[in-house]
Amino acid sequence: MTKYIAANVLLACLVTVAAVKPSVAQMAPKSDRAGNPVSMIRNDATTPVTINYRSNSEWQQLKVGAGKDTSITGDRIRVATTREDKAIVTVDLPICPGKKYRLLWNAQAGMWDFSSAP
Repeated sequence: MTKYIAANVLLACLVTVAAVKPSVAQMAPKSDRAGNPVSMIRNDATTPVTINYRSNSEWQQLKVGAGKDTSITGDRIRVATTREDKAIVTVDLPICPGKKYRLLWNAQAGMWDFSSAP
């Protein structure tokens, strides 16, 4: 009987430690298998957004689904917004390998924007 109680106490301690231990966010890889730099992009918007990223000196287009993550290989990202007055505003950002970035709608400025993700 005492072995049963001791086992239950040990199990309760392990569960408590596991529940209290802080979780660590998953880190983005710094490069793909070919050695190209990789960054993560998260679309925090409720609609899909098309972005451009530069890889090997060429700009490529990518549609990122609403609430989805995607990895890109490259050194720059950009997104364009066409305003009501037909002006096109482009945000162009250098990116670092192994970092995560959020794509979001900046309501105050009325355009798409990027920010670093934790």
